[in-house]
Amino acid sequence: MNIYYQGTDITDMVQAKECIVRDTCGDRCDSIEIVFENAAGWYRWGPKKDDIIKVTSGAYDSGAMFVNTILPENGRFRIMATSLPVGARQKEFKSFGNKTIEEILRQCSAKTGMGYQVFGIEKTTNIPYIERDMEGCAAFLSRVLTLEGAKLKCINGMFTAIGILYAQNLDPVRTMTVSANQEGVTYTRGGMRQKAITVYSPYGKARAEDKSVLSGDENTVPLPVLNDIQAGRWARGKLIDENRKCECVNASMSFDPYFTAMSRVDIQGGTDADGEWIIDDVQHDLVNSRTKATLRRCIVTVQ
Repeated sequence: MNIYYQGTDITDMVQAKECIVRDTCGDRCDSIEIVFENAAGWYRWGPKKDDIIKVTSGAYDSGAMFVNTILPENGRFRIMATSLPVGARQKEFKSFGNKTIEEILRQCSAKTGMGYQVFGIEKTTNIPYIERDMEGCAAFLSRVLTLEGAKLKCINGMFTAIGILYAQNLDPVRTMTVSANQEGVTYTRGGMRQKAITVYSPYGKARAEDKSVLSGDENTVPLPVLNDIQAGRWARGKLIDENRKCECVNASMSFDPYFTAMSRVDIQGGTDADGEWIIDDVQHDLVNSRTKATLRRCIVTVQ
């Protein structure tokens, strides 16, 4: 494991007792929590908020993280950093009218000093009107992208929009063989998929349906859509997001650098968990060389 602070490799200067990296997506951001020995040495170093820290381990690279919490404790020094700078959490109200997804990303990036990139969704898709309702930029972008069938990932100083259908079509980074009652792997079903969602406003209305659900709940959701096309996109985005939550695999294993949020995994072995999955959340313990991951079932039947 190598630790870089403000661009300098400090691995040989410090002793890390704990190092947990969380790699995630959606309305959560990546984070690093490191506990160092020799707090006095860190006082001399003079760490401060928004300093940049990252860790690597073999093929794994956490990307740049921004320090937000510094805690001396019992002769040790705990540093917590996230993939968002401190100022990016500022909440405010702002309206966006007739803006493309790319224009909204660009404005939020300029506001926070982040960059942006887009994978698997149409950047020029027009959103007639939406409000950032006393949210931080990341929380707002996460909400917008979920409606558009995508997820936000904040990594290496970038707001990154990743289409769910695009991610589901990627090649798997791993194929796992899971047997019944296998230690370290649990499969849970948290409820039945919804059959359909209808999104409506005074200006537009559309229904999205999960073709794999023969009978199930059909919900109606009011959202500020201004035409039927937008209502259709948001109905599909809402239904995909809701139905992805119904099945979950939690896995604990030796450290695997290829487990990152929004990557694909295939599961085989003749259990209910067989099939195609997307990694939703990963926790890497780089001191003890362990990885924990949460996976969500790929949903390809929403129309």
